Amino acid sequence: MNKSTLRLLLFVVMVLVAALWLIESGDDSDLPEAGTPLMPDLRSVANEIDEVTVQRAGQGPLTIRRLDGSWIVPDRGDYPANVDALRTVLQAMTEAAVVEAKTANPALHDRLGVDAPSAVNSTSVQISARAGERNFELIFGNLAQGSYRYARIADQDQSWLIDQNPDLPADVAGWLDKDIVDIDSSQVRSVTVSHPDGETISISKAAEADINFDVADIPEGRQLTYSTVANSIAGALNDLDLDDVRPATGSADDAILATFETFGDLRVVARTVTDDDGNWLTLDVEGLAGETEELLALRHRVDGWEFRIADYKANLLTRRFEDILEPLPDDESADQ
Repeated sequence: MNKSTLRLLLFVVMVLVAALWLIESGDDSDLPEAGTPLMPDLRSVANEIDEVTVQRAGQGPLTIRRLDGSWIVPDRGDYPANVDALRTVLQAMTEAAVVEAKTANPALHDRLGVDAPSAVNSTSVQISARAGERNFELIFGNLAQGSYRYARIADQDQSWLIDQNPDLPADVAGWLDKDIVDIDSSQVRSVTVSHPDGETISISKAAEADINFDVADIPEGRQLTYSTVANSIAGALNDLDLDDVRPATGSADDAILATFETFGDLRVVARTVTDDDGNWLTLDVEGLAGETEELLALRHRVDGWEFRIADYKANLLTRRFEDILEPLPDDESADQ
């Protein structure tokens, strides 16, 4: 290769590098400097925001609205929203400052994850915050530099690296108040699981300090898989969170009932049904020794709702004897 050819190749490479740089950065002579607020107009009306819509690829839009000072989710029967998650993302939008300008080329938005959520294979999350008649829409893209994110104001081509990295829930449940009930197994005195076909499992312990639960009416010739197997049933209401929620539609004939009684004289009847959308739980609570603050708070939280719960929790609430007993030997099993 002679010198002329080498110089020509170097020139071509330099032109391509310059062109790529222009595509990536665009003409930034009029762009704001680092540290400039990304959405300064939002800051002035942040306390007036009354509606937020979340749009994530592959999911329908979810609207969260402020009603009488509380945040609710209209699409879920006005169920309470996760205020912490909402506050985190709104604070990030309000306080976001420019770190540096990135591409203004729409064809490159997907590289930063700031393409529209409706785009094929998009990973972006678009947050729309409305304050009266004003609407502010920001698309959050990929994580960058550990604690920053790429972002783009929805009606603009220019993208940015911003100094915020809010936690963005991956599904609807993350935007809902997830807590259903939290009753530790140590507080439970007894549980009775009743199936529509008549099978019933009853477990109990005599004192709160006891570790293991006794199982009543174990079939003759059978034994528990292990001594603590019933403890997991007693812990089914411990740290119980929802995966989704809907207004209660009434008790179903095929519901499996799990009745919990605590040493604090609280009775909770958990009704579990399963349909094509998953496992759905309703709770009825009552005080065995009158009304208490714990009872009233729990009743206020659960009355009128059906909660979709995780499979493993539903499994605990619907146990049968075959789930907690040692299997029969093959020859005996064949005779059953």
